[in-house]
Amino acid sequence: MAFSDVFGPNTGKSIATRREEAALDARTSDMGREGDSMVVRASPFTIKLLQDIGGAGTFNPETGMIEFYNVDDKVRKATGRY
Repeated sequence: MAFSDVFGPNTGKSIATRREEAALDARTSDMGREGDSMVVRASPFTIKLLQDIGGAGTFNPETGMIEFYNVDDKVRKATGRY
């Protein structure tokens, strides 16, 4: 794999750009709700799979991004059956 100090390993993006994107992802992940703390790029198949196994699949009003906290945990907490 080719590597340079400017572009890193074959990404086509400079290291500075990748650092900026990583920092943005970190700030965005801090805005998660109900324990949702990761920024993930997922295919439509993966999104459906996450919903099928109990992920909320709602949109975070602060970020506008889809979120997948565990719906069952939220229901238990709301009903006092946690």
